[in-house]
Amino acid sequence: MKILLIGCGFVGERAADLFHAAGHQVFGVTHSPSSAERLASLKPWSVLACDVSSAASVQALREQTGPVDAFIHCASSSKGGAEMYQAVYVDGMTHLLGAYPQAWPLYTSSTSVYPQVDGSTVDETSPAQPDKETGRLLRAAEELALTNGGAVARLAGIYGPGRSFLLKNLLEGNSGIETNEGAPDGRLLNQIHADDAASALLHLVTSKLSGIYNVVDDARMTQRDCLEKLAPLFNLPAPGIKPPDANRKRGWTHKHVSNAKLRSTGWTPSFPDYFTTLEKDPLLASSILQLVIDNPESDLPRAQNIVLIGLMGSGKSTVGRIVAQMLNFQFVDTDHRIADQAGCSIPEIFAREGESGFRVRESAVLRQLLGLKHTVIATGGGIITRPENHPLLKHLGFITWLEADTSLLARRTASNNERPLLRGEEPPLEKLKRLIQERAPLYKSLADLRIQTDELSQEESAYGVTESARIFFARRQQTASEFTAP
Repeated sequence: MKILLIGCGFVGERAADLFHAAGHQVFGVTHSPSSAERLASLKPWSVLACDVSSAASVQALREQTGPVDAFIHCASSSKGGAEMYQAVYVDGMTHLLGAYPQAWPLYTSSTSVYPQVDGSTVDETSPAQPDKETGRLLRAAEELALTNGGAVARLAGIYGPGRSFLLKNLLEGNSGIETNEGAPDGRLLNQIHADDAASALLHLVTSKLSGIYNVVDDARMTQRDCLEKLAPLFNLPAPGIKPPDANRKRGWTHKHVSNAKLRSTGWTPSFPDYFTTLEKDPLLASSILQLVIDNPESDLPRAQNIVLIGLMGSGKSTVGRIVAQMLNFQFVDTDHRIADQAGCSIPEIFAREGESGFRVRESAVLRQLLGLKHTVIATGGGIITRPENHPLLKHLGFITWLEADTSLLARRTASNNERPLLRGEEPPLEKLKRLIQERAPLYKSLADLRIQTDELSQEESAYGVTESARIFFARRQQTASEFTAP
C-alpha cells in the first residue's frame, strides 16, 4: 500500500516505522521543512513538509506524492486552542479529502470526546458530545472521516519513553488525586502506550476497518489506585487529594473507556497496563527520571539504598555485605539475580546471548529494584555502559565507586572463572586497563562517593561507605536513624 501519514510526532513517527517495516510505501509529513529535513536524514521512508491548514500546501503535497491508497491524519495542534483545532483538524481533513478523494481516510482523535463524569464504562456507541469547543472540533473532524467511508481512532492519554505526565508529575511533586462527590478516588485513568497506538493505526489501515475505534489499554484504574501503587515504587509518599482541574483544555471527565471493539478485530496491546510497561519497557522509567534530573527546578527522589559500582574485583560484593550487616540492610547482587532468573551462570549467558543479551538482562534486573529501600546493591562492572541505566542508578540510592589499581584487580580475579570479559586472547591485565580507561569517566560522573580501596581493609572501606551514606541522606532532610533499617 501507498500510505500518507500526516504528522510524524510521538505516535506518527512510530506508525510510519511500522508501515515501512511491513513493506508499505510511506510518505511521512511534517509541518516545517526543517523538521522534514532532520527526519529524512534518520528514516528510510520519504519525508515531506506540508501545512495541512493550507489548501494550496496540501495540493502541492498531492503533486509530490501522487495518489495514495490511504492517509492518516495524525498531526498535532501544538497545544493550541479552538482556532488551531479548526485549522489543523477540521480544515486539514477537508483539504486532505479534497486532494486525495480516492484515498481511505483515518483520523486520529481523542477519548476526551466522551464527556461522562459518572465513572461509567463507555464504548464507541456511547454519547460523545463534548462540553468544550476543542472537543466539538475533534468531533467535526471525525465526521469528515466517517462520512467519507473511513475510520476514527480515539486515542487515550499517550505515554512512552520521554513522555509520561503521570510519572513526571509524581516525581516533581505536582501530582494529586482529583476527587469530588462523584469520584471519591479520583478520576478514572485511560492511557495507551505510543507503540500500541501506532500498532493500532497499522491494524486499522491494513484491515480497512471503517468506523470508530477506541485505542486504550486494558486497565481500569482510578488515580488513587494508580498513585498509591506508583508512589512506593519511587520511594515517595502517595499524593494527597485536590479538586478537579476546571481549566483542563478538553474538560475534566471520569469514565472508563473500553477497547473491546478494537480487541475483537484481532488487535492486542503489548503493554496492557502502566505497571506492566514499567517492567517491560526498557526506557520508560529511566527516561522520565532523566527528565527530572535535567530540570533545574526539580530534585530527583533518591531511595534509601546504597549502590556500589566499579570494575570486577573491586570488592563490591564483599564490602557490600559488610555494609548491609552494619546497617541491618538487605543485600542484593545484580549478577546473582541475573543468573538466578536465567537459570544458568553468567558465562553461559554470555555464550548463548553475547554481552548485549546479558546487558539487556542486567537492565531488566535494575528496573526490578524500583521500590526497594534499606538495601545495599552491588552491581556488575559494566552496568554503567548502558545510558538508560544511569538515571535508575541515581534514583536507586547513594552511589559509591569502589576503585582499585588494575594490577590488584588482575590478581584478585586471576582464579575466578566467572568473568567472561576476561576470557579471550587479550591478557587480563591489559583488558582491565582498557576497561577502566573506558569506564572511569562514567563511574566518576555517577558516583556520590569515590573510595580508593588499595590501602584499606574491607572493613575500613565498608565504614567509609556507611558513614558517607548517613551524611548524604541526613543532608537530604532525613535523619541518620531513618536511614538505618529497623
